[in-house]
Amino acid sequence: MAPPRFVAVDVGSTHTKTVVSTLDGEFTTPVAREPTRADDLESAVVRTIRERLEETTDTRLEGIGVATTGLVDRATGTVREFDTADGRTLRNVPLGDRLREAFGVPVVVENDCTAAALGEWYFGAREREDCLVHVTFATGIGAGVVSDGIPLRGEHGHAAEVGLFPIHADGDFASCGVTGAWEAYCSGRGIPRFVESRLDDGRETTLPADGTLTAREVFEAAAAGDEYAIESIDLIGRYNAAGIGAVANAYDPGLITLGGSVALENSGVILDGIDRYLDEYCYGERPWITTTPLGAEIELYGALASYLHRERAPETDLTGRVRG
Repeated sequence: MAPPRFVAVDVGSTHTKTVVSTLDGEFTTPVAREPTRADDLESAVVRTIRERLEETTDTRLEGIGVATTGLVDRATGTVREFDTADGRTLRNVPLGDRLREAFGVPVVVENDCTAAALGEWYFGAREREDCLVHVTFATGIGAGVVSDGIPLRGEHGHAAEVGLFPIHADGDFASCGVTGAWEAYCSGRGIPRFVESRLDDGRETTLPADGTLTAREVFEAAAAGDEYAIESIDLIGRYNAAGIGAVANAYDPGLITLGGSVALENSGVILDGIDRYLDEYCYGERPWITTTPLGAEIELYGALASYLHRERAPETDLTGRVRG
């Protein structure tokens, strides 16, 4: 008999990815990627799941795991806040209920950063570590923390907003109102803005100063020998070390993995910068720091892991009562 099938969904502000999988993490269809239809999110996800199921010969479906950007009510699978690609915030999207109605199977909906950390815990680089943090360097910087098998969320779901850790207390840039926030300097959105802000010092560079600069161009210019870009990347490496040091000091992880397009496309440079300066910012023993072996699909593994986690290890509070 064929193993039970599950569907993993990764809903981002810009793109949505889906795949059919076994519960042990074997993808049995190609990963499908399409633009996210935020204004019709529930129907769009239902449609793409049906399309993936049509690609298989076995019509049995055991469950659905969803990793999504935004704040999530895990008890109902409602996305309380969803940031769209055009800058709007949608509220109270009943994604979990809609999927349960459409497919009649258990559905777990989890925040994408928390899901990614669970993906690392179940399928990724973790060996025997009791605490891990997965940090995503993409448009912004986000993270998930898993300690003793339990995701850390905090009172309002903001426990791992590490991109808002201040790494430049009196800096010129902010994110979400937080002055000197890590992601304001070192994310895909922050790097070009920060690097362009320093172009008025008269240094020669091949980098454009017309507002079109991208993070990729900064890394490419540094690799090509542009001294100003090299200097900028070194400074970003110091800021990343300060951010990772704060993560290590706050959570005491044995493992920190890095993901997201900025880290995965420039892994050597990012890791070298952190390694060069981390001792100046890290209090305790250095954690093992590496890029995730799950690559760009870590949120899909995280969606599956979120389902697996809910089924195998329901969360309890300190009184032993099962939580949401």
